[in-house]
Amino acid sequence: MKEKIKAWLFERWQQNRGACLGCSAGAILAIAILLFGFWRTFFVVLCGSVGLYLGRKSDRDPEFFGRLADDFLDRLNRLR
Repeated sequence: MKEKIKAWLFERWQQNRGACLGCSAGAILAIAILLFGFWRTFFVVLCGSVGLYLGRKSDRDPEFFGRLADDFLDRLNRLR
């Protein structure tokens, strides 16, 4: 019985990877909302999304954070 369930799950994973990940993410999000509340969960998801965005931007452009720091320091110097 255990092997049949394992084989069935593996087959579903191979055929519908996106649906499996989406279902899992939805279930985790729903549990987080029930345990912690909507706004706290929203804040964590928002921070994770910003981190993902910055990480992907950094992967595509290795000089991204260097330019970001240079721009920030230039703006600080202009305020003086």
